[in-house]
Amino acid sequence: MEDLSMLEQEIKDTEAHLTELKKQYREKKTAGLRTAIEARQEADKLIREEMKSLGYTSSFQLFR
Repeated sequence: MEDLSMLEQEIKDTEAHLTELKKQYREKKTAGLRTAIEARQEADKLIREEMKSLGYTSSFQLFR
């Protein structure tokens, strides 16, 4: 009976480890995408600031 509970605990530990490895994999897999999104957001912010300094109150005004 003791062997059975030890196996059960080992399975739980292994599942927890697997869950952590999956999380690390997802984070590494999407790291480039997150970096690109952050860069785009920063570029959009700079564009809005530049448009504001040029007197545009809305990004739609530029295309009229």
